[in-house]
Amino acid sequence: MIYKREQLADNIGYTAIVDKKFKTDVLSVKFITDLCPETNAENSIAVGTLATSNMKYKTLAELTSKLASLYGSSVYADVKKRGDIQVLSVGASWLDNAYALENEDITSEMLEIVSDCIFRPNADGESFDEASFNIRKNDLLDKIDAEINNKRGYAVSQAFETAFRGEPAEYSCYGKRAQAEASTSASAYKAYLELLKNAQIEIFFVSPQENNSVKEKLAAEFAVIERSAPKTYRFTSNSKAKAAAEYAEEKLDVNQSKMVLVFKSDNEDKEALKLMSTIYGETPFSKLFANVREKLSLCYYCASGYINSKNALSVDSGVETVNIEKAKEEILNQLEEIKKGNFEQSDIDNSLMSLDNALTAVGDVPSSYIGWYFGRFCEGDSASPEEIAEKYRAVTKERIIEAAKSLVLDTVYVMSPKEDK
Repeated sequence: MIYKREQLADNIGYTAIVDKKFKTDVLSVKFITDLCPETNAENSIAVGTLATSNMKYKTLAELTSKLASLYGSSVYADVKKRGDIQVLSVGASWLDNAYALENEDITSEMLEIVSDCIFRPNADGESFDEASFNIRKNDLLDKIDAEINNKRGYAVSQAFETAFRGEPAEYSCYGKRAQAEASTSASAYKAYLELLKNAQIEIFFVSPQENNSVKEKLAAEFAVIERSAPKTYRFTSNSKAKAAAEYAEEKLDVNQSKMVLVFKSDNEDKEALKLMSTIYGETPFSKLFANVREKLSLCYYCASGYINSKNALSVDSGVETVNIEKAKEEILNQLEEIKKGNFEQSDIDNSLMSLDNALTAVGDVPSSYIGWYFGRFCEGDSASPEEIAEKYRAVTKERIIEAAKSLVLDTVYVMSPKEDK
């Protein structure tokens, strides 16, 4: 595998990853901006609209038909949040030229399509094409509505809203329904022009062979865009724990209660915190799974997760309403056991094996490389999975204990039935 990152211009980075085992090329252009309640929905719709049409292929049907003719290539848009930032992506995937049946230059055609989508969208200079805009606006409204239907995910997002109140991380990357509903084709287009001018841009290209044409094409396209002075975005931002844990409860039409605990840490030993979380509740042999779920049968599920970008840890669980306090007590008790050092070398070894398995999977598909190296970019380095695995293996039991001791309970969120069922 070959990895290379360079600057195309101020605040525009380009990362090329070459791995001969792939047969496809994958391109991702990421627009990085602040999570902001006034712009999250507008930005989401704007970037989504780019993947529906352009000035050459003016409907989704036309664009889809063209992509199908190029060996089933694809163009897509995505939005995520990482800590306090919103990451909006326009991407594409296509068969590498080396595998075309009749020596077609698929890469050149796809570069034109993607460039047209990004730099020559289906717009009249003031607003997006109404049909293309409406497709993405309705998609976003569906996603916002779907968030509450996924009760486990909704409980976690509500807990984070409480834990990170007053910080950008409080907000959903999709924005609120009212924002999305108020969006127009003109306001979304204006939002996109702002992103094109002000967002930090990170481009990733994964392919089985080196191909400078992608870099050259995108560099030329961005060169004619008037960009603002570079802004530095904070990709990790610790959140200060409240003086006393905040308890939030919401009653919904559910059969099973959900409970989410959020802990915060001021310890910067992230490898130790991640390994501690793995021992605590990220695997089937973790303390939470073995004791809270299996031994005591207090939860249907009970798992922890380390939030690297906020240096926080969450525990989410599905529990009968009558067992909420018992489950909470035992979740906290298992953390105390780790703080006291009451875990074995086998717990560390099993957790290291689990982490190794996850790290080994990086590179199985092109998108996993993009996810990995964007994450490393946010961390300020370009460490390989093997190098991070070595860092995990260097973590001592004492460092794990210190990581556990640094965790402070900040938030307890409970979703319970409107009436006992």
